[in-house]
Amino acid sequence: MMKRLILTFFAVLLATGLQARDSLSISLLTCSQGKDISSAFGHSAIRVKDVTTGEDLVFNYGTFSFEEPHFFLKFLRGDLNYCLSVNRFHNFKYSYEKAGRGIIEQPLNLTPWQENEIYLFLTDNALPENRFYLYDFLQDNCATRIRDIFDREGFLITDTLTGATYRDELTRLVGHYRWMMFGIDLLLGAKVDREISVREAAFLPDRLSQSMALYANPGIDSSSSAPLASECRVLLEPDPAPGRWAGILSAATGPFPVFVILLLFYLLFFMRTSRKWRFMHIFSTVLYAILGTGGVILCLMWFATNHIWTENNWNLLWMNPLMLIPVFLPNGVAKNLIIDILTLVAVLGLVFGWLIPQTFHPAVTVIILLLALVALSRRSIYRKY
Repeated sequence: MMKRLILTFFAVLLATGLQARDSLSISLLTCSQGKDISSAFGHSAIRVKDVTTGEDLVFNYGTFSFEEPHFFLKFLRGDLNYCLSVNRFHNFKYSYEKAGRGIIEQPLNLTPWQENEIYLFLTDNALPENRFYLYDFLQDNCATRIRDIFDREGFLITDTLTGATYRDELTRLVGHYRWMMFGIDLLLGAKVDREISVREAAFLPDRLSQSMALYANPGIDSSSSAPLASECRVLLEPDPAPGRWAGILSAATGPFPVFVILLLFYLLFFMRTSRKWRFMHIFSTVLYAILGTGGVILCLMWFATNHIWTENNWNLLWMNPLMLIPVFLPNGVAKNLIIDILTLVAVLGLVFGWLIPQTFHPAVTVIILLLALVALSRRSIYRKY
């Protein structure tokens, strides 16, 4: 009942706005990053304001609910629906103010006819039967939905190659969330490592904001020299960034230094302990169990989901489901042979990485060296036990 009342409210609200649409102004809102993974990439929305009636609405393509049944399973499988929601601007701004996130606005240079067309398109998209869409992390999200509106309406963009890949862009934006980026690098396959264009880079909100300056509006100037977007203005300042020491601590506890410390710990403890076989056996069993389980996850993300970006994942060279086999095998020739083969494959993947059409996270080098060290130490002491 409550949902029906809300939908009725917005239907009346939108219908009222149509009566005064000649006085509309439309702008792009770009919101800064949040701290959790769902907000770490920023956000984009469209603001539609009627200067006559004072109606001020935000059309938000990035709406989802954690309360949706089987939310995480749908997200992992690539079956999660997002939707277009409509909010009053002051409510939208208040929610970001509470979260400590900033908002930048870019007024769009549109003719009255273009404003009406975009507004009608948005209101039609907001209807219950049209508002849902199948979310795609890189090609169909809150930013690309807005970008596609202007492609559809015939605006012109100077679209050139950026010299960067999807993975480069993700690293640029969330690389300071080091463990998050490590997980992203593990899950995403080779398809994210091709060079992308300016238009494709607009899958990220900050890049969408930048690309708006490259769009021209032939409806204003037939020579196609009239820019679509005006200069940005700050509506809400984000909370101050963490201080220098927080950045140093984050860097020191990232994947690369942590795995370097783990490698050194294994090497030093193995050299000093009098129970080398027992230590090596426990350490290697835990290591193979973790990497084998990780390999199962990578395979499931490739073959058992609808995500196209987790396919062709060359991380399987070193994080392989077959690594679970030594965990359950008794010590012997067969177990040693399997460990040697799996380690050799991982090392060859590292040595000939320049031939592989995928960029590995820097920490992967340390993990493969640790695998090689464990295999060599196992071989060095096996004959004694």
